[in-house]
Amino acid sequence: MSDAPILVVAWDGACLEVTQPLVDAGRMPVLAALQKAGRVWRVESTVPAVTFPAWTSFLTGARPDHHGITDFTIPRDGGYGVRFVNAGHRALPTLVTRLSEAGVRVGMYGIPATFPPEGRGVFEICGFDTPLGSASASRAAHPPGLADKIRQAHGRLGIEGIPQSRIDAGWHDRTLPQLLADIALRTNVALDLWRSHRLDVFLVHFMESDTVGHHFWQFHDPDSPLHRAGPRSAVARIYQALDASLGQLLEAVGPQASVLLLSDHGSSGASDRTVFWNRWLSDQGWLGFDEAARVSLAVHLKRAALRFLPPAVQAKAFSLAGGMVDRLESSSRFAGIDWSRTRAFSDEVPYFPSIRLNLAGREKSGVVDPSEREDVLLSLTSEILAARDPLDGFPVVETVRRREELFDGPYLHRYPDLVLDLRRPGGYAYGAGSSRSGREKQWLRRLRREEATGAKGSATSGVHSPWGMAVLRSAAATVEDQHETASTSQADLPECTLADLGVTVLALAGVEPSEGMQGRPIWIGSARGEDRSANSISGLPTGEVVGSGAWTPQQTNNYDYSEEEEREVEERLRALGYLP
Repeated sequence: MSDAPILVVAWDGACLEVTQPLVDAGRMPVLAALQKAGRVWRVESTVPAVTFPAWTSFLTGARPDHHGITDFTIPRDGGYGVRFVNAGHRALPTLVTRLSEAGVRVGMYGIPATFPPEGRGVFEICGFDTPLGSASASRAAHPPGLADKIRQAHGRLGIEGIPQSRIDAGWHDRTLPQLLADIALRTNVALDLWRSHRLDVFLVHFMESDTVGHHFWQFHDPDSPLHRAGPRSAVARIYQALDASLGQLLEAVGPQASVLLLSDHGSSGASDRTVFWNRWLSDQGWLGFDEAARVSLAVHLKRAALRFLPPAVQAKAFSLAGGMVDRLESSSRFAGIDWSRTRAFSDEVPYFPSIRLNLAGREKSGVVDPSEREDVLLSLTSEILAARDPLDGFPVVETVRRREELFDGPYLHRYPDLVLDLRRPGGYAYGAGSSRSGREKQWLRRLRREEATGAKGSATSGVHSPWGMAVLRSAAATVEDQHETASTSQADLPECTLADLGVTVLALAGVEPSEGMQGRPIWIGSARGEDRSANSISGLPTGEVVGSGAWTPQQTNNYDYSEEEEREVEERLRALGYLP
């Protein structure tokens, strides 16, 4: 490890489509200077392109089918249930452990999907998935007592995020100042951590770019089908605040530091059209709704609690009720389905259009014989590709890929059988809605205005896109490299994966890749600008896994959320629009 430190700054959901116009207009001068001194990359996200699998791929240098965090939830074996995941379900160690084993002093602040902490490095402060309202709040950081010190100095940890459950007419005007204040708070905490600890590598995460992308896109984009009057400059103001924050962090670490700025995925606009996949499957004879079925009392109580009770009261209510949050989520998600008449079904999560077979021997009430799986998938794929949007007559789905085409790792079984790549009418992503136990009678329709507010249970105007961004200024690069800056035209930019970026941090620190990593370092000395298409996250891996480490899979935390903790995590994910 050289004397020059390494700073990793994570802007959740940031994308060149937003940053580059601001850079060109002179409104993000720090990023502009960093791009000039370094190199810009397009970063291919994971499948699905969401927070937990994406950041875990960066932290482990591996794809989700290898590290095990494939989504916010994983299926419960033998049934139709889901379980909310955390870092205890991760099968590979993070950069913090790998660097620590090599004698590198590393600290990490706020990256999601890191609770509970590994207990390695100089310090770890976990991300927004930390259940701060429960008895486990003391486990939000390593070493013990650090979280309390941060609260004493700054009032709170700064990882909580903005409440997004109830969005009324004045929510956006109230929330923008809160987002700006949170950027300032995270920056101050990060600077305090840097000054208080001697570090070789420092990783710090900001969530506000993702939040503003979800909830303010309708003001930012005048062409959005969901456009309405409001704080149009909000997105730009958040990115400019992040730029100023980056300037403070760069000043603190010094001009000799290597710097990696990256995002886990991009952001883009949502369409006003929504697909109800289980209704479509029912209309085509693949799924049966039990029209006479009554949604369970527990599900009704859960829905009422989520709608009417304040968050603190919700936590207490679920705790007193015995929790069972993951079971309630499963019941709510699949309520009203007659499994005896169902050959295929969808999770209907808005960020991952996909289909699962109701396979005998795998699902509790499976009806599709495993010997018929291939023929059934062929038939189902053909029908999906033939589906036409009744609003314009064009296909809804561009491609259908089997999970075996995308993944080959030990956690392949956690993925749906079919992954759907949807058309983007007018450049805006279709939404996905809950068929509500068969009460939704149209399989595709336009959203009503009250269904597109971004409040819990409704659609957001901004969604994730599969391409994020990265800027690397490497202290290991030659003088010639520093001035050989690629064009910022996206068509000309090199591409990499999140796994590549994780391995790049190791390479910058002089640490060899370890067992289980698929990524390869980018732009270290002469190794830059190479074609990454053969190692794309959306294709099968190439090359051999190299290196070894002292860590073994038995060292995972194997931590399951308590019922109260699951309630907190579910509340945040639902407020962000990730759960139906």
